[in-house]
Amino acid sequence: MLLLTRFRSLIKYAIVFITAVIISLTLWNFNLYLLFRNTSYSEDYDYIIYVENGFVKVKNGASGQIDFSGKNFSQILKYLFSFHAGVNEGLKIFIRRADYNVSCDILLENCKYVKIVSDGAKLNLNGRTLTIKGESWEDSNHNTIEGFTIIGGRLIIENSFMTTIKDCIFIDTNETITLLNSNGWTECTTIEHCYFINPKLGITFKTPMNNGTRSYANTEIKQCYFELRREGAVGIYVEPGADFNEGLIQNVRFWMGAMAEFNQTGFLVKGSMLNTLMQNVVFESFAKNPEDIYGIILGENCDPPILGHGVVFCGNLTGSISNRYGKWIYGAGGSFKMVDVKVPIGANSNYGGSVEVGSIPHLALAISSMNIKIKVEGSFSEDETVYVRLRLKFIDGLFSKQLEIPFNETGTIWLGPEELLDMWPTRNIIAALVVDAKTTVNFSNVSVKVSMYGLYG
Repeated sequence: MLLLTRFRSLIKYAIVFITAVIISLTLWNFNLYLLFRNTSYSEDYDYIIYVENGFVKVKNGASGQIDFSGKNFSQILKYLFSFHAGVNEGLKIFIRRADYNVSCDILLENCKYVKIVSDGAKLNLNGRTLTIKGESWEDSNHNTIEGFTIIGGRLIIENSFMTTIKDCIFIDTNETITLLNSNGWTECTTIEHCYFINPKLGITFKTPMNNGTRSYANTEIKQCYFELRREGAVGIYVEPGADFNEGLIQNVRFWMGAMAEFNQTGFLVKGSMLNTLMQNVVFESFAKNPEDIYGIILGENCDPPILGHGVVFCGNLTGSISNRYGKWIYGAGGSFKMVDVKVPIGANSNYGGSVEVGSIPHLALAISSMNIKIKVEGSFSEDETVYVRLRLKFIDGLFSKQLEIPFNETGTIWLGPEELLDMWPTRNIIAALVVDAKTTVNFSNVSVKVSMYGLYG
């Protein structure tokens, strides 16, 4: 009897314990739901910032406790970053959708792998700046800002590596996103899925200062849209001395001329964009009587980008590209011409130095078609023969079968289809035509010149 009573008591305690566990788990999961209902379940956040009853609150993502609370959003952010000074690596902050007023400049200094993410919070910068800065790129890298609407201020990326800005809207800004080198370089920045509404300057690659280099290499601007409304507006500006090289501008659109029909530019290039590819980029003007509205303006000392497929100029522009300084423009399907390139002649049947025709220094463009002319001038000595050798150089540094043409007298010839067929690759990418020459005597009064025109692929 006593054993049965104890067994019944044990069952009662077990039921009470299990019930308490179930209630505790339910309350804990409900608390987590309230805490993280507006955040992504794919990753954890160290802090969740939100507005409640007029106060900006900072919840600890691990404990669920309120670590900070106040009415000054800027001071809370500054305190948060100062609290983690020196250990900012990997810090993740989620800012819930609400309106936040920024009353002072915000600096993320020497941070690595920091993510500040939102689901559409509005940051009213009031002319202030949000700066991601490193003492050098080694101190500031792999940082992300995502999902904000930023109004009336500037985002600066300085001396930083692999910064990502994505899914953001920028409204009524003077200088919107500024890339700046003051010590070293700022490279491999990604700006994607962003919308710029009424900027004075959308994205600016600044002239370097202090110990900064020129390099903003490998920056990628993808799926970004620029709505230029005011006079003097520029979508993307590469300043003098800035090198936005080996980059990518893809699936980007500029709208111009709807609200102002004077002095708007999609792309202003005064620095270098060597080997930067523009692909599927549209410049559209709605102006009825445009004045100084251009898709692209090329400055006097600039290096233009490569115009790839899908670069479109539509609507009523003053001009598609303003090229008053006659800069060479390269692109897929673009034409080229090189005339009377002198070829050194080696003596005693030894080839002289070779020349590459059609290649562009520091620029990667393949040749898709060519027409070649060889001109031999001067006076031949008795029994002299001059040989001109032609080879195609491929992108991998290898060469085609050589074509050797003898000359016993002056004259001009054009290579025909049979000669080109001998050199033409079965499958490869042609980078240049390599030409050299030799004479059978120890001194020659003959000169050899090569001309070529064709298309880049």
